[in-house]
Amino acid sequence: MAAVWADRGDGAGRPATVFAAPFSVNAYGDMKFGAVRKATYRAPYPDGDIRHVSDIAVTGTGRLLVGSAADAGDDGPFDSAVNDAGRLTVRTDGSVALSIRQNRDSLEQFNGYKVEAVDCLPGGGPALLGTDDENAGGSVSTSGLCR
Repeated sequence: MAAVWADRGDGAGRPATVFAAPFSVNAYGDMKFGAVRKATYRAPYPDGDIRHVSDIAVTGTGRLLVGSAADAGDDGPFDSAVNDAGRLTVRTDGSVALSIRQNRDSLEQFNGYKVEAVDCLPGGGPALLGTDDENAGGSVSTSGLCR
């Protein structure tokens, strides 16, 4: 197993940092992390006051799907995207490799919505996408992005 997490980054001035590490839990519930790898990531879309990573999911094949969102305040406007950010590989020795892709086209863009949750259903099912559009409410939708 591996754990993957990220900070958000902050607009044009600071990319997000993505982290990955081997992860295990023993029979007593004790958790152990291995050596942490890290890489920076800048989302190709949206522009402005962007969170380069609002959420991150790993597909069954190791693809890293990243939600990225622009938030101008509680009343918007909002824009977001889900991006193919690279790949996570767990090697046969248990270590992890983190490969980040920069300046790729977005897989899907969502004008007027702030996607802040991305999750892949087990077994190669669809992606669940959740929005938090502040004063405009939120929504959940599906997409074929995890396949």
